[in-house]
Amino acid sequence: MGLYQRQASRFWWMTYTMNEERYFESTKTTSKELAKRIWKRREGEIAMGLFKVGWPGERIRFGLLCEEFERSHFAGLADNTVKGHRSYLNNLKLFFGDRKLDCITVAMVEAYRDERRQQPSKHNPKQTVKGATVNRELECLKCMLDFATKPRYIAENPASEVKHFNELRERPARRMLSLEEERRILDAAPVYLRVAIILLAQTGGRTYSEGFSLRWSQVDFEGKLIRLTNNVKTPGSAEPIPLSEYACDVLQAWKKEGASKSEYVFPSPVLANRPISTVKTVWKTTLKRAGVPAFPIYNLRHVFCTRLSEVAPDAVVQRAMRHTSPETKRHYQLGMADQVRNAVDKANKRLYGKRAALHFRDSQPPKTEEVKIAVCN
Repeated sequence: MGLYQRQASRFWWMTYTMNEERYFESTKTTSKELAKRIWKRREGEIAMGLFKVGWPGERIRFGLLCEEFERSHFAGLADNTVKGHRSYLNNLKLFFGDRKLDCITVAMVEAYRDERRQQPSKHNPKQTVKGATVNRELECLKCMLDFATKPRYIAENPASEVKHFNELRERPARRMLSLEEERRILDAAPVYLRVAIILLAQTGGRTYSEGFSLRWSQVDFEGKLIRLTNNVKTPGSAEPIPLSEYACDVLQAWKKEGASKSEYVFPSPVLANRPISTVKTVWKTTLKRAGVPAFPIYNLRHVFCTRLSEVAPDAVVQRAMRHTSPETKRHYQLGMADQVRNAVDKANKRLYGKRAALHFRDSQPPKTEEVKIAVCN
């Protein structure tokens, strides 16, 4: 390394070696003292691995990284996951455009986060994009930039230091569905949604991948099972789903009703050769008509887990939910206030027996006679 001057240039030049290659670069200054400080700083950057000049990140742009990430990362993902990731990539491309990777900084990622949060929602323009949606896009960006650090396109991931939004503030309070509320929802729902609600509440299946996209060929009425394909979330999710007598009877009646004309249990009303793609609007309308506070239809999986936990051991619940770990059950159990109350009452009965309620006034006998004697004396 060193400083030198070129005949055709008025600036001081520096030379340095990195990755066994020698580089020559102008300091862009005529002051030797300032050029020396620039040169010393470059020495420190190279020693700490922070110097990016000459890295592929100078040439590779964000759009090219998206294509490379898609080719290498999407191969082993489920179709719905790929669809979601492509949506994230489209929103990221709108902001970062065709920038070079070494130009993407922490401040730029934070600016994307804040700007995206203020944009109107696609389905409800009166509301802004939810923090949970922005968090998923930030996680996708972080995954992409982690992928870029492996071949040393960039030295570090600027998205790893960006703080995410608190999603718990936006989520509705988790609550258990009572039998009365379930009855009102079934009365207010259209027929196909009524069948789907019973199926989801009786099997704990995931709403779309295991519910509305279900084919009749996957339903085994003799064995009372639903046999899923390998296109599921986890390997354990491919286990057959047992059907209760209630769910089996409802599906058989639904098939006789005429829904069997399509290969799908819940065919699209527009295209019979495709399943229903979404029920968000009709679900929201049904809850409003039934007078039940809004909650996601996916919560029926939580309801199934909570009800089954009341009568079955953990091993059975884990198998029914098709969870890899038994600890996951805790996330799906809702409320369980009745179970806790009954357990406390049982403990009180063992400790105290049949004890009278607490007296809020002095329970000692009145001293009226003693007062009269004192007055006479």
